[in-house]
Amino acid sequence: MNIHDTTDRLITPGFCFAAAANFFLFLSFYALMPLLPFYLRDRFMADDSAVGLILSSYMVACILVRPVAGYLLDTFRRRPIYLIAYIGFALLFCGYIVAGSIALFVIVRLTHGLMFGTATVSGTTLVSQMVPKKRLGEGLGIYGLANTLSMCLGPLAALVAYRHLTFDSIFLIISIVAAGGTIMAFMVRIPPRQHFVRHRLSIRNFFIPEAISVGITQLLVFIPYGATVTYIAVYADEISIGQYAGWYFTVMALGLAISRPLSGRLVDNGKLLSLIGTALIAATLTFSLLASAKLLPVESRHVIFLTTAMLQGLTYGTLHPSFNTMFVHLAPEHHRGAATSMFLTSNDLGIGTGMIAGGFIGQFFGGLSEAYMFGALCSFIAWLLFITAVRRTYARKMQP
Repeated sequence: MNIHDTTDRLITPGFCFAAAANFFLFLSFYALMPLLPFYLRDRFMADDSAVGLILSSYMVACILVRPVAGYLLDTFRRRPIYLIAYIGFALLFCGYIVAGSIALFVIVRLTHGLMFGTATVSGTTLVSQMVPKKRLGEGLGIYGLANTLSMCLGPLAALVAYRHLTFDSIFLIISIVAAGGTIMAFMVRIPPRQHFVRHRLSIRNFFIPEAISVGITQLLVFIPYGATVTYIAVYADEISIGQYAGWYFTVMALGLAISRPLSGRLVDNGKLLSLIGTALIAATLTFSLLASAKLLPVESRHVIFLTTAMLQGLTYGTLHPSFNTMFVHLAPEHHRGAATSMFLTSNDLGIGTGMIAGGFIGQFFGGLSEAYMFGALCSFIAWLLFITAVRRTYARKMQP
């Protein structure tokens, strides 16, 4: 049967509502990110170190809740969990308005992270259940385009609003945006699960043993990604091309938008292993290229800088839906929540490690060029692990 037969339709009303809900979720998430450092400094007089610790509590909460969310999604009805998490996420933006102390702010931030972590695992799990199995990679790739678009629009809109509105007004507007996503989430309908199992509370039901090597591989290659999205503007100043820092994210987002749906189709056509292997090599080369930009004449550094941005967008736009599909394929249908949790947790741990390692290496080992060369090494180790362990595990699992 052709994958484009009507029985295997990908673009359905349910899928469109899920993608729209995902867009509003990440739009409000990315809009909040650049504002909170200013808010903490203006309202609570927090210094830079305190700001970093307070904001990191959100990511810690996300990482801790995702295995639990995966277990709940596999054990109970998935749609109610998704809706409860999304509603909580939308309402908690108003919590920033009423938080009158740093302690209350941290409580709101932690709770917000719990809701966001649960909502993202739930949304991706619902989509993996909703799309035709033969078009899983393409569906996840298109679904992830919402993240890319919101990454471009959210911070830009928030910083424009920051110049003209009060913080309370901005928080209220973002809450309304998230509420719009909640409406979209209520419109999502999913087919019943073929095999519904009530899982007992066991550590083995929180993760997929066959996917551990996949998770480590993904974590390694997302370490330099975390260092890039966090420190690329600082690196641009370091190599005297600071005026091009903003363009890096725009060009990278373009690469992500191009490669996500394209790589998803290739995954569905049996190219999953070759795509991941090629992308891991590409990651190794692009971070080596980025690290070497400072060796070029100043007048030509921006060419390599922006070329690297496009290549990294293409690379990670390929890796994201490919890894997501691999995790889902390695798990039985009744463990898709755990599979999605492992995928997102590996992603976040890699990015978080990159944020910490990038700053440490940049400060103590001569600059961010060395941090990106370390990122190239992490990507190369990820490729070695992929060809020695992941590829064999996946091939064995997928044998009829």
